[in-house]
Amino acid sequence: MAFTGAGAIRALLVVASVAAMPPAGAEILIGQSAGFTGGQAEYSKDVRNGILAYFEAVNRAGGIGGQRLKLVAEDDKGSRDQALANTRKLIEKDKAFALIGYTSGAGIEASLPVVEAARVPMLSPATGNAAIRAQFHKYLFHSRAGYGEEMRRIVDHMALLGVKRIALVFLQDTTANRKVMEEALAANKLEAAAAIGVDRNAKEFDGAIGALLEADPQAVLFITNARPLVEMVRGMKRRGYTGEFVTSSFAGVGFLGELKDDAVGVKLVQVLPPPSRSNVRVAREFREHLRLLDTEAGANYTSFEGYIAARVLVEALHRAGRNLSRERLVKALESMRDFDLGGYEVSFSPTKRDGSRFVDIGVINSRRMLVF
Repeated sequence: MAFTGAGAIRALLVVASVAAMPPAGAEILIGQSAGFTGGQAEYSKDVRNGILAYFEAVNRAGGIGGQRLKLVAEDDKGSRDQALANTRKLIEKDKAFALIGYTSGAGIEASLPVVEAARVPMLSPATGNAAIRAQFHKYLFHSRAGYGEEMRRIVDHMALLGVKRIALVFLQDTTANRKVMEEALAANKLEAAAAIGVDRNAKEFDGAIGALLEADPQAVLFITNARPLVEMVRGMKRRGYTGEFVTSSFAGVGFLGELKDDAVGVKLVQVLPPPSRSNVRVAREFREHLRLLDTEAGANYTSFEGYIAARVLVEALHRAGRNLSRERLVKALESMRDFDLGGYEVSFSPTKRDGSRFVDIGVINSRRMLVF
């Protein structure tokens, strides 16, 4: 039995009901490549948990027309080349119907020619990487705002407060992200006090820390994974730096536990409403479904992003109807105009693949909590 619209939501809110599980052999395979080891391990695992939480809810409620959703997740270690190899495997060997929740922007960029040649829909990368948004890609759909939107919002905010000397830290293999940072500065008639490229998997950042301290910025703005952020914030504070630190959503929120008291005052850009908000229906449903998957799993922004990705996919699968095909899934996604998941909207069209522009800014308080 297939549900659509409000009926799907009502059905999935009672996932503990007696709805029959679909037969084990009837499956829709969905592929994911993410950095489950390396510098993005915690982030990637959270994305996967969010996806699995909703897949499990759907399967408990009868699946998609009686077919179970199955996630096939491959570790790319944050490597561009490994992400490409995983994509080939998922498409050619595993016969994945669609792809979801990739965490490496560089890996997606490398994989796009393979994805487009095979005409496989790729949904909701858990990255705002600017390079993969620079051009229209028919089979690539984003359910979150990109780093360009994030940078415009945060730099506008800092400039309004009189912060003029801003240093930039970005991954050295993502020049497009550096570009959107510099464009956000230029829109406010500013130039970078310093621009530092780092390796996402590096363990030592003394050179970068020294260069930033020499530049003496009022604020340091990051588009990196958690490891460079943690090491550079800690290292700069220990050397007496008293300016601001601001990070894009890329770092997730797991770094709070590593930085401990050094996290206080760090500003974070987020592309989703807080997952703890009880007045946001999709956040309540997320926490409920995540508990059913794993009572120990953390209900944070990153797992929430994976959950939103799964919600968008499932809605499109329902809209695609009984005779599923990849092209029908693409058309179903394109039919989502101002689709409200319950406090968070996603909107696509035949010419639009950026599904959301939602951006918010929070700061870590003395209790190590993110407040807005």
